[in-house]
Amino acid sequence: MSMIQEETKASVISVVKPPPSWVEWCERNAKPIERRLIKERRYLTRWQIPGPMKKAQWREFYEWAASRAMPKELPVPVKQPIPCVDKFLPCARKPRAIDPDEFQEKVAKLATPLERKMTPKHQYIYPVQPYSPIIVWGQPPLHDKGRPFKPPQKPCCFFNADIEDKWWAELRFPIRKAALKARITPRILSLSKPKITPQFPPHCYHPEHIYDVLNVKPPRRKKFTPQGWRLHQIRLLYLSKPVSRPEYEYFYM
Repeated sequence: MSMIQEETKASVISVVKPPPSWVEWCERNAKPIERRLIKERRYLTRWQIPGPMKKAQWREFYEWAASRAMPKELPVPVKQPIPCVDKFLPCARKPRAIDPDEFQEKVAKLATPLERKMTPKHQYIYPVQPYSPIIVWGQPPLHDKGRPFKPPQKPCCFFNADIEDKWWAELRFPIRKAALKARITPRILSLSKPKITPQFPPHCYHPEHIYDVLNVKPPRRKKFTPQGWRLHQIRLLYLSKPVSRPEYEYFYM
């Protein structure tokens, strides 16, 4: 059995396999491309001459170039008068007259911002606090909870002034219980008194104003002390010297 299997294997190996499909494609595309260029016939223009030029033709060409190929002498341009000195035009035109009313309307229209860009201004509502003086120095005032009191309900009208005066005389305001038990401090007592201007007694001494200065004798002069005399001499020496300008002397002298 083993011999038969070996013979079958040898017979299978001896068979030649065909080359793969890509070998034919490589052999076909690996060769260089042969490009055939067809030479086109040349057609001369009316200014071209076939073949090299002869001496007579070159002589004729140079004669033509000497008269025709040289730069053309243009006539001198005539200077036109400038309408104005300014560099921009039209400057000779008169300025357009603008109506002042129309100009102000346009300015106001341009100065007004667009509605889509206008935002409402924030207005801070400050709390309404009643008058509460500083009772203790260095501490902020303490606002009472019950203030400001609600105003009394006043009738809409009175028949005469006597009835109105009687109503105000009989009106009584409610008194807080804390106010009945409070003790008056010197600070509250000073605040309850009306303010006197100018302050009395004065805060500091104010000398009397002298209206007739020439008739009043000046105060008696005092002699220099030794130190004051030395300082006075030093001051005079300093004031007698010329003003020094080092920057001026450095740049201009």
